[in-house]
Amino acid sequence: MAGIRYDLKTVVSTGWHHTLIPDSYLIAEYFQKEAEEIEALECKINEAQGELAEAVEAATEAANYEPEDAEGDEGEVKLTAAVIKKYLKTLIDDLADARTDSARKERKQYVNLRDGISAIEKRIKDFKDRLKIKQGELEQKLQLKRIGGEEVKAEARTIIAHAKGVIQTLDATVKDQKKKLTGLQKDVVVLENRVARIDDLLIAIGGQLGVQDAKRLILKKLHDNANKALLSYLNAEKRALFAIVENLWDKYAVSSQTLEKDRENTLLALKKCLSGLGYLGLVQ
Repeated sequence: MAGIRYDLKTVVSTGWHHTLIPDSYLIAEYFQKEAEEIEALECKINEAQGELAEAVEAATEAANYEPEDAEGDEGEVKLTAAVIKKYLKTLIDDLADARTDSARKERKQYVNLRDGISAIEKRIKDFKDRLKIKQGELEQKLQLKRIGGEEVKAEARTIIAHAKGVIQTLDATVKDQKKKLTGLQKDVVVLENRVARIDDLLIAIGGQLGVQDAKRLILKKLHDNANKALLSYLNAEKRALFAIVENLWDKYAVSSQTLEKDRENTLLALKKCLSGLGYLGLVQ
């Protein structure tokens, strides 16, 4: 509840400010499609990584690979795609001059295994590159939704001006400076392209967040937080009530009539036992 009090104090002092809205609320309201695309790419990466692990295992068995110096800190073997590919390359090179059909077939098998692993690795890299781009685009959209385009453009232009100033001081004929110069020039182009498309992107996302929309999302957040707190208290009370009921059940699950009947049966069994032993007179 402390968070709710803080948010209410902030609303009173600064109004319905966008900083009170978590990214998750903005994404759910405006960028669900982008979030689903990111989630889909993450699933594809996980699936491809599973395929890679299976391909590495299959190659390990097919090549009869027995690691010698590939142990980790705790003695566990570190079998990676790079390790098995290196081993496969050794086998392929050893069979480069193969003349028998069986040797050629074996070499072809190793080549296929290596190429299969490389293909999966490339697919994972492509997915990760696309994921990085999608995440960057979503981050930019969230920023534009929060603060609009002018502040973003002003910040980008400041960075561009600084980069261009540094570029003027670099000498392309010096090896180390040339590398830095090339990197800065690429960064400037990226930033300039970003500035050029900010207005179009802002229109595409429905413009900057308005006061009424901000108010609605903040109130939704406060409602969700209050509801979560109330459910927490309610569940605690439920657990306490269940504990009481379970205790009563454990205590009174067997009726007094049943207990009396069990007692009588026990006494009867005892009498029979004592009677058989000749001590019946003791139990009167």
